[in-house]
Amino acid sequence: MGYLELTDVSYALPGGWTLFEGVSFRVPSGEHAAMVGANGIGKTTLLRVIGGLDSPKSGVVHVDGRLGLMRQFIGSDARPTTIRDFLLAYAEPSIADAAKRLTKADRWMRDHAGEDAQIRYAEALAHWGESGGYEAEAMFDRCTKAAFGGRYPQSAERHIETLSGGERKRLALEVMFNSPFDVLLLDEPDNTLDIEGKRWLEDTVNASDRTILMVTHDRTVLDRTAQRVVTLEGKAAWTHVGPFATYADAREARIERLEEDHRRYEEERKRLAEMIKEMKRKAAYNEGWSTKARNAEHRLERFEARNAPPLRPDVQDVRMRIGGGRTGKVALRIHGLAIGDIVRPFDAEIWFGERVGVIGPNGSGKSFFLRLLSGEPVAHQGEWRLGARVQPALFAQLHERPDIGNLPIVDVLRAKGLSMTQAMSALRRYELDVAARNPFEVLSGGQQARVQLLLMEIDSPTMLLLDEPTDNLDVASADALELAMDRYEGTVIAVTHDRWFMRRMDRFLFFDEDGSVRELLESPYEDAAAVG
Repeated sequence: MGYLELTDVSYALPGGWTLFEGVSFRVPSGEHAAMVGANGIGKTTLLRVIGGLDSPKSGVVHVDGRLGLMRQFIGSDARPTTIRDFLLAYAEPSIADAAKRLTKADRWMRDHAGEDAQIRYAEALAHWGESGGYEAEAMFDRCTKAAFGGRYPQSAERHIETLSGGERKRLALEVMFNSPFDVLLLDEPDNTLDIEGKRWLEDTVNASDRTILMVTHDRTVLDRTAQRVVTLEGKAAWTHVGPFATYADAREARIERLEEDHRRYEEERKRLAEMIKEMKRKAAYNEGWSTKARNAEHRLERFEARNAPPLRPDVQDVRMRIGGGRTGKVALRIHGLAIGDIVRPFDAEIWFGERVGVIGPNGSGKSFFLRLLSGEPVAHQGEWRLGARVQPALFAQLHERPDIGNLPIVDVLRAKGLSMTQAMSALRRYELDVAARNPFEVLSGGQQARVQLLLMEIDSPTMLLLDEPTDNLDVASADALELAMDRYEGTVIAVTHDRWFMRRMDRFLFFDEDGSVRELLESPYEDAAAVG
């Protein structure tokens, strides 16, 4: 087993702006740590620095043992990638290098006849075997079977784009956990996984004796897997040694200690400055006080260098005010509704003010259902009808918002009728004011999610259709959304794999793999009610 340790690590973006500095923490051998922090704070960049993909401006990163890094976006490159190339990208570097050598030798032999080409290919093939290539192929076969049910020899040249997001994520995780890495860096490993996939991830992490550092916003995954929580805030980092269940109290206590440290520091600094001022005043009449004044100034400099407390963290304060309004008693009535060949006919009624969770495995038609209710042209049979005064608004899972275009988000709000002052005030409440001049498409996933929720606030719909709303939100923003839902006057229908978020639901529509839909009063995922 290995470990990782960072000492005073800093990183500057192009242009010189410091993203973080003085970051120090350690993940001991065999421990599982989670990294949290606001969207855009630098978590992914820090993983890249630890993984050696980016270089720190200063400080030391030490990793003991073989390191594996799983990036946040899986198989999303513009260039089409085969499953073979995808698997090699997450395998050990020695395996990937041997594969490249073998591919080059194969091409050379096909383009150049003769004994030299055959010898080159034979040497590359021998090197592939000596590097563990055949064992890797057997491991790849186990991974493809576990991720999507296919065999590696038959699917090696298949394009990775033919797999769903959840299948890609599971495939990458299978390779990471089946390769002989000592230290694993996992960037949002739970995103796009359904509940069974997240449970598998939790069980796999908990059963592993490797050292693991992962970035995740899923509060249930945090609660079930993390033995310590590393927080990026105030451009630095601090570590809570303990489970996520005790994290909130620990963070609150830390902020109180920081405030007290800053108060004491400023009091002592003010006392020393006043003393220097008095000594300089006396030095105007007595030369002997000049030396004392200089010594006092040096003392102040040493005090500032040695005793300055860490920066106060910018405490997140996302405030959502989604209004809504009264509608008819029956918000939605469904009779014999079927969606293509995915969802079989079902009946349901949803009443004003209900919070209904739409749950079930990936690919069971949940997103199609919400898109249909939002008014999109989704092929279906049967009947569905919204109640009186029900005006729906859709939060899109993939953040596809062609209606927003390339306008800066402040101009999107202005187009909704807000003045510049009103628009900037709203953006500040959602902690989006720093991105006011950026178009929607260049925002981070968490920022895009907050923009969608802010637009809902402005439109004040009476039915919220939320498709995986917490997937990209940081912990504080997800908490803010839940508080806004508690105050919202209207009906909420939410597709979610977030078991923490499920606690806010009154009942559920379960979309099963066989196409059936059934109503449930409680979540079938027993751990949804057990967390928090």
